[in-house]
Amino acid sequence: MKKAIKIPLIIIPIIILTIILSIFLVQKLKVFSARNRARENITIGDNEEITDLEPIEQKVINYDDSIGTLTIPDLLLENVPIKESTELSTLENAIGHFTNTSIYSGNVGLASHNGGSKGDFFRNLNKIKKGCEIYYQTNFGTRRYVVKTIEIIDENDWSFLEETNDNRITLITCVLGQKDKRLCVQAIETEENLINNQ
Repeated sequence: MKKAIKIPLIIIPIIILTIILSIFLVQKLKVFSARNRARENITIGDNEEITDLEPIEQKVINYDDSIGTLTIPDLLLENVPIKESTELSTLENAIGHFTNTSIYSGNVGLASHNGGSKGDFFRNLNKIKKGCEIYYQTNFGTRRYVVKTIEIIDENDWSFLEETNDNRITLITCVLGQKDKRLCVQAIETEENLINNQ
């Protein structure tokens, strides 16, 4: 007569946990792979693709003028239009440019919603990491930046939008559940210049 094999009770939960963990990891891998494929399909166009922009000088930009596009591959943000002003009407359809900041050289300040609006282009900005690339394209040229600073700041802290000697881009959006705070992301232009940089 054969003896029945006894499996310790602790083994069953371990097997179940292993199966659940395996399923979870496979799903995460699928999402990661799909995201990487989507990221690889994002292209940074040459400046000839910006057809609706007239040659502009910093002093003659008018309210709601189109000034360029923003691309952040890691956030799957591709060639989103940027307009002059951070008024709510502008932010409904575009990323807004802080009028008191540079349009190309120096510190370019941009703002967008992160939810509750069709213009919530910065909805995933809280997922950005140091080292991510940001591309800013205008008729002056295209600049490539790398994220160096990610901070939560007070809503009245404008120090990150001050003039700088280097070329940088500053992105600002609200912080969910904290009306008096803002998420501020700053990226510095890389030494590896792109087409038509000045």
